[in-house]
Amino acid sequence: MLYPQEFDVIVVGAGLSGGAAAVMAARAGLNVALIERGQSAGGKNYFGGTVYTHSLEAVYPDIMSRTPPFERPVTEAGYWMLSKDNLAKFSVQGTEFNKQPADAYIALMAKFNEWWVEQAIKEGVFLIPKTLVTDVLRDERGAIIGVQTDRPDGAVYAPVTIICEGVNNMLAQKAGLIEHDIQPERVALVAKQLIGLPKETINARFGLADEQHGLAASVMGDISLGLTGLGFVYTGLETVSMGVGVELDELSRSKVKIYDLLQHFLSHPSIAPLVKGGQLLEYGAHLIPEGGWKAMPKLYGDGVMVAGDAAAMVNAFHWEGTNMAIIAGKFAGETAVEAHKRKDFTSAGLKLYKNKLDDSFIMKDLKQYRKFSDFLVNHHDFMEVYPSWMANSLGKFFSGFGQPKKELYGGILKDLTGKKSLVKAGGDILAFGRSLIGR
Repeated sequence: MLYPQEFDVIVVGAGLSGGAAAVMAARAGLNVALIERGQSAGGKNYFGGTVYTHSLEAVYPDIMSRTPPFERPVTEAGYWMLSKDNLAKFSVQGTEFNKQPADAYIALMAKFNEWWVEQAIKEGVFLIPKTLVTDVLRDERGAIIGVQTDRPDGAVYAPVTIICEGVNNMLAQKAGLIEHDIQPERVALVAKQLIGLPKETINARFGLADEQHGLAASVMGDISLGLTGLGFVYTGLETVSMGVGVELDELSRSKVKIYDLLQHFLSHPSIAPLVKGGQLLEYGAHLIPEGGWKAMPKLYGDGVMVAGDAAAMVNAFHWEGTNMAIIAGKFAGETAVEAHKRKDFTSAGLKLYKNKLDDSFIMKDLKQYRKFSDFLVNHHDFMEVYPSWMANSLGKFFSGFGQPKKELYGGILKDLTGKKSLVKAGGDILAFGRSLIGR
């Protein structure tokens, strides 16, 4: 036997939520198994985005002294609007982005995740890599008492199992927390390229003072060809992560390939010069849950909890998910500790996990934005018409020299009304606002 068969807690998935859950339980003296299907933690992760200091500090108050493998602090953030020919940037720098430590850091998750799990192992977590969990184990009452793996004699037992398997929710289904497979309209397929460039080149091209400055930008408009989706740009130390994500069902209906969208983005006349001469270091694609509140499974049951992407904990409007994963994992680990103290592993005992989530920003934000995904599906113009119009209009505004400004403004307005009536545009803006405030 390659590992003990009985633990106090089993955590499935060594991502951010799984690592956080395992640490909180092990720190309290519990015997924790962290089961990961990849060769190593993070080995299957293509994420290149931001991690948030508030959530990292919730698990490791001394996070900065542990020298995590951050790429750059986020010192500039915002939206880029693309038309066919133009690029308009709406970004913010300044006081809120000059904190020490920064509120957010750009990270390459394959690297960061490996470090994250190394910290968990130091806390006493027992990592079981290269192991696929194929099913849950139940007692005669139906309570989950462990998991079955693909190893010989691979049954592993514990009174609490925390599922952090990611967006592919096979185990959550077998645990009875959700009844259906992934719904294409509730997930986005994201393709990303990691492009290597000298840090001096990155600084010059993206207007960054030095390697202690970093950009995180979401991209709208021509990038998605009218489909419901966004692009992104993250500057690493010597890499740039660029990608695009579109709802899976729209890709299927439109017959558009996600790789073609990515190439369309990278070949844009304002984007191509930013990565010219760069070396392609990595190409990958993965799914992101975007259904949020409406796509969440039941979060707990007898002997089981679910956290992170497996529980659809992503705020699509803010591209915010890593902090939700970490905090939810923390809550699940804390709940497991309390369950052991009370010797109560029933659904009623594990409801504490849901209570913690309800009191946090996670459930409050997901509930507030519960209509946002539906809004985007029903208002495609927010993906293409309006961003393109803004980019083109600003181009005309800042180049309309020697032209009567009444004519200039008339031309700008005509560009919009040629595609949308002002009444319809006003209705779209009102619907957008209602989707953000949860009305």
